[in-house]
Amino acid sequence: MKLRHAACCILLVFFIWGNAVSIPPSSFMIIPSGINNSVYSGIRTIYKVESSDEDFTLYSTANQQILSVNRYSEKSTILVSSGESHLKDNKDLNIYLKNTPYLNLDKESIKKTAEKFKNSLNPVSDVSLFVYNHISNKKIGIPLLPASSILTGKTGDCTEHSILTVSILRELQIPSRAVVGIILAESFSGKENVFVYHMWVEAYYKGKWILVDSTRPRDIHYNRYIALAYHNLSTEAPSDYLRAISTMQDMKISLVK
Repeated sequence: MKLRHAACCILLVFFIWGNAVSIPPSSFMIIPSGINNSVYSGIRTIYKVESSDEDFTLYSTANQQILSVNRYSEKSTILVSSGESHLKDNKDLNIYLKNTPYLNLDKESIKKTAEKFKNSLNPVSDVSLFVYNHISNKKIGIPLLPASSILTGKTGDCTEHSILTVSILRELQIPSRAVVGIILAESFSGKENVFVYHMWVEAYYKGKWILVDSTRPRDIHYNRYIALAYHNLSTEAPSDYLRAISTMQDMKISLVK
């Protein structure tokens, strides 16, 4: 399945301190260099990511490993290996079980929904597929919504898929967190081979963190994701999220191998 217009999400409007702020779609896209068909058939890809921000950094996640970091001439260059990883960082897992204003773990609707997966043999996979099917109106460009509203409205883009997924998983006592980053699309908004803003989930299951993308639960290609930051889901635009969006403005990405 190709990644096309309805499959990715771009936030065209920010709601900051109650005010709508329009953002050009191009601000949420990065056109990489050197991309070829091997990326789409491969299982692991190495990218060079450059930023004019000397403090720019990337982290090891459930789909990426940092190979090298160089900082010179007011520029940061990071080699990142993207593909299925086995991140086993199990420190402070309880923070990924907490309720937030967007997760609504105290709502009866969330509790009842999670109850359906109590006896599931693979609750992470089953929850992801449920969210994908439940959000039937795949609509982009809406503000961040709380999980209970998403459950009722059945509308949203990658952010809503991620919020509802994290909410149900945490209610099931499965540590989970939202990831802000970019995903490589074969075609998006009239452009080919372009990285597009995206949000997905990491869940700590069977002793390791795994990537969960409820916008495409049966079509995940780990080597097409680059994680930039985690979103705490406590406020609409936490500092780590805003910093990640800011770095996209001048970020350059090229294929290494």
